[in-house]
Amino acid sequence: MSVFGTHGTHGTHGTHGTHGTHGTHGTHGTHGTHGTHGTHGTHGTHGTHGTHGTHGTHGTHGGGSSPLLASALGQTAEALMGFWDGTVPVLNPDGADDLTRLMRLAAFPRASVLAHEGISLFTVRPGPKPRHVVRTDSDLVSLTPPEAGKIAEQMADVRAAMDLRADRLPEIIAQTDGFLPFFAAQMPFGMNRRPYTVHLIQAMLDTVISVEQRMKHLCSVARPVDLSPQIQPVIETPGHSAYPSGHATEAFATATLLAALKLTGAGTPDAELVEATLAKLSPVTESAPVTDPVILLYRLAARIADNRTVAGVHYPVDSAHGALLGLSTTLAFVAHCLGGGPDLPVPEWAADGNDWSGDFTLRKWCGSLGNGAQPGWRNGTTTLPRAENWQVLPPLWRAAAAEWGRQPPKA
Repeated sequence: MSVFGTHGTHGTHGTHGTHGTHGTHGTHGTHGTHGTHGTHGTHGTHGTHGTHGTHGTHGTHGGGSSPLLASALGQTAEALMGFWDGTVPVLNPDGADDLTRLMRLAAFPRASVLAHEGISLFTVRPGPKPRHVVRTDSDLVSLTPPEAGKIAEQMADVRAAMDLRADRLPEIIAQTDGFLPFFAAQMPFGMNRRPYTVHLIQAMLDTVISVEQRMKHLCSVARPVDLSPQIQPVIETPGHSAYPSGHATEAFATATLLAALKLTGAGTPDAELVEATLAKLSPVTESAPVTDPVILLYRLAARIADNRTVAGVHYPVDSAHGALLGLSTTLAFVAHCLGGGPDLPVPEWAADGNDWSGDFTLRKWCGSLGNGAQPGWRNGTTTLPRAENWQVLPPLWRAAAAEWGRQPPKA
């Protein structure tokens, strides 16, 4: 997930990271998207995760500037300082708030602090067979992986999708190394204009990826190429379970977080934000033109997910349930950022992979979510623990929301 380390001090180009794929070489400003975290890429070589970046000086992580610079610094100090017995003035305690102290951290420690808080919200465990469950205080989403007969049936859909490869190949290849530039093309964010949003997206993706990979490990569904060499994927098949799709999980998670920021910036009250986000998905329009920015985010997420079936590495059900996993965990992540507790309930979901037939489309997926009038995957509500005042995601959320027009609460 690279793009250098922090081009900050040419000296600490660090190991110049693994330079990854020179990643998004694009934003030389954030030069770090994951420095040597480089192939954070084996999320299926999600590589740069776009700007999954400013994790920056993973490059300097091992330390070690040039021997010449170290010698010169020591020589300069000796020449300028004279004798010093080690005494220093007593400093006043640092009264900085949590967000200020967070932003003072180097890129990797900051990312680690945020990821730890996000990941700690969820556990993933086997449920009553064959279900697997993501939990907060109670079940959040329960997924049943498709059986062998179902994935064999879905091979016909994978074969049909192969006909789109010539049209989709540039997207498929670009999204192998990261899809955030596609979202930034719709809702601009970057370290130069919305840095808090970038850090929030990174924290969310680190959280969701942890949940997703644990779920994949429990499900262990064979890839299309394992069933037939005639699939001939146009990209390397990732080395983990097909179900649920990581690209679908992360793309729908990103769409959900950006949708929530967009809505909160437009003045949606915190207590209504989760349901307001879901309301955008019922009903949904897939045909152009669509001007609603939230719907466009989800249309993009669905296309990113579908591209993985076109590429030959996923079944449609992988995308459908990956999208649900991304939606559900990110709504819970947002609820935590808003303070959590019983005043901010989030939906509980349950979906069976054997019930999904045919291809994956956004309209079909939205229809499966369910609402008050139509049953679907939605299966009640649950809550998260109330956020503690020492946790850092809530103040980071408030700072990010302000970047989209939401006024921070008065002290």
